[in-house]
Amino acid sequence: MPKIINHRKMRKQETFDPKEPEDVDLQTIQNLRRRLQLGTKVLCYKYKSELIINHDKKTELEANGKFAIPGRDIIIYVRIYYPFIQRARSTLKTECGTLLKLNNITAILGSQTLADLRDKIPCIADHTISKECSTNLDNAIGPMAKDIYKSGFFFIEDTFYNDTRCPTNVDYSKVILDWAKRRPKLGPFKTASMEYCRLDSLFLRFGYPWVYKHQGGCEHLIVFSDSRLINRNDDLALAAYPQIVRIRPTGSKFCMICTVYSAQWITLEHERIPHNPCYFCDSCFKSFNYIDDKKVGNFKAYPYPRNTELVKKIINL
Repeated sequence: MPKIINHRKMRKQETFDPKEPEDVDLQTIQNLRRRLQLGTKVLCYKYKSELIINHDKKTELEANGKFAIPGRDIIIYVRIYYPFIQRARSTLKTECGTLLKLNNITAILGSQTLADLRDKIPCIADHTISKECSTNLDNAIGPMAKDIYKSGFFFIEDTFYNDTRCPTNVDYSKVILDWAKRRPKLGPFKTASMEYCRLDSLFLRFGYPWVYKHQGGCEHLIVFSDSRLINRNDDLALAAYPQIVRIRPTGSKFCMICTVYSAQWITLEHERIPHNPCYFCDSCFKSFNYIDDKKVGNFKAYPYPRNTELVKKIINL
């Protein structure tokens, strides 16, 4: 059977392949000629995709008189990764798990606790608002998941450090401990409260992956990568830490209508849209789905979760 020629690919190649015009002395043509001579080799650097976030030093009023002592207090760097999905043993071997992607690198003082670290970990699951609001957009802003479901733990070495700051928190580690008791080769494991555990009291291995779990089943790998004594060039105010020092940006979800602005709304079961779910910016969402503030058609709408504090820091870079 003869091979079918892909004419669309041929036309695309003719359209986008750079060709050098003749008898033209424009500067842009000279730059194009140099690029064609050098080739298309792209250098790959280890940290080229990480953005360094520079923080303004806290004033004495913001520090409230609490400062770290140079040469005595330590600063620890923690690499925090995006949530990962574990595959069950019954899953086909051709399917692999989620690729690990760095979210950010956070600096924290040794005198601070694991609870302080947890409060600084940015995760989209914490900013979710699971409330259908298509009939009342004014009521879209509500309590986020982190304000309702406050449970979580760190697993470091052989200890589960649970968040017990709220009396209604669920002990996520209990089901794991009960499972481990039925397997004599595992354990023994211990439990502790993260709000009472200082970073400088931990006995851990640097460069080794540990687990942070929250929101029921959202799991992150964390790695304690480096530590050093704090010096006078650092921000000495205790209120400045923990702070995100490097972050790896990810692609934004754009509006599927205009493809220009970032998504602010998600719709499900939309009878006039072929996509389920569909992402809208604020302008397209209101102009397409509402006439005189009245809902048109049947659909469910939810605010798109965003970490506004972190977004502002990235925009200001």
